[in-house]
Amino acid sequence: MNKEELIEKLGYYLNPENGIGAALYFVLKDGEESTIKFANVEEDAKQELKERFLSYISDKFINNEDLHYQNISDADDRKNAVYKYDFEEIPGNLNILNEILANEEQPIFNFNHDNFSTLQGYLITIGNEANKIALYKKHHPVNLLTRDRFLLIPRNERLVKIENDAIAIDRSFDFMMIDDSLIVLKLGILERFFGFEDVVRTKAQNTIEQIAVNELLEDIEQLNGIVQNMTNARKLMRIKNSPVLNVPVANVINFIRNHPELTGKIGFNADETKINLTTHSSKKLFLKLLNDDYLFSELTELQYETHAKDKLKNEIQNENIA
Repeated sequence: MNKEELIEKLGYYLNPENGIGAALYFVLKDGEESTIKFANVEEDAKQELKERFLSYISDKFINNEDLHYQNISDADDRKNAVYKYDFEEIPGNLNILNEILANEEQPIFNFNHDNFSTLQGYLITIGNEANKIALYKKHHPVNLLTRDRFLLIPRNERLVKIENDAIAIDRSFDFMMIDDSLIVLKLGILERFFGFEDVVRTKAQNTIEQIAVNELLEDIEQLNGIVQNMTNARKLMRIKNSPVLNVPVANVINFIRNHPELTGKIGFNADETKINLTTHSSKKLFLKLLNDDYLFSELTELQYETHAKDKLKNEIQNENIA
C-alpha cells in the first residue's frame, strides 16, 4: 500500500454517505496479558469522539501534502512522517488491533469490578459493517484524573467537585490497522513501550555482520558499541541493503581520501587496505557513508550531504510498498 492508496482508503471513512460509526474500548493490564473492555459511551459523546479522530486523520493524512510515508525498516530522523510496519511479525501487544477488528463483541467495562488503575491504552474502531479501521492510543498517567485529587469543574455559577475518576482523550493516536497494514504514527511509542527497540538492535546487529563479511573494517568490534544508541541502531538497520557494501573496498577508501568532509576524519589501517574507526565522529561519518549520503552535483560540481533522497525513495515506494 503506497501513500496514494492509503489516502484513498482513508477518504472512505471521511465520507458521511458511508454510514461511518465508532466505538471505544479500554485496554487493561490483566497480569502479564492485556484484556479489552467495551466502553459504554453516551451517543453524543461517542459521535464527537468519532469526529475528533476523523478530523485528525484528515489533517494528518488527507490534507498533509508534506507527509512522509515509508517502510519502518527505512525510518530516519525526518519530521512529519508515518511508517508502514514492514517486518513479518508485529509486536505482540499490538495484535489487539487485529483482535478488535476480528471481534468487536467484548465484555463491557463496569466500574463495579473494573477501574482505571490498570488502563494501558485505548482502542477505537471506525467504519461500518463492510469496512473498518482500528486505532490504538497509549494511555499516559497524565490523562487520568483520579477521585483522590480535589477536582473542581464549573456548573452554572458554581464550582462542583468531581466524584469519580475521569480520563482525558485528545484526538491523536499512535497506531492504525487498515487492510492488514499496521501504520505507525509515533515511532517513539513503538520503541519504548512495545519492544521495538529490541527489534531495531537485532536488525542493526545483522547489518554489522553483513559489514564484517564485506571486510571493510580493520576491526568490526569498533561498531558493536554504537548499537546501544537508538539513533545509530536505526541508521544501521536502514543501511542493511546499502549499495556501498557492493562497492570494492579500494574504491570506498579512494572516495574517502578525496571527499572534503571525510578525508582526515576516517582513518585506515597501516597498509591502507581497510577502514579503521578510532573515534566517535569517524563512526558517525562511516554510517553516513554506508547510507550513501554523500552526493555530487554534475551541474555545479559541488559535494552535498543528504539522507532523504526523496525522489528515488518515492519511486521505490510506489512499486514496492504493498
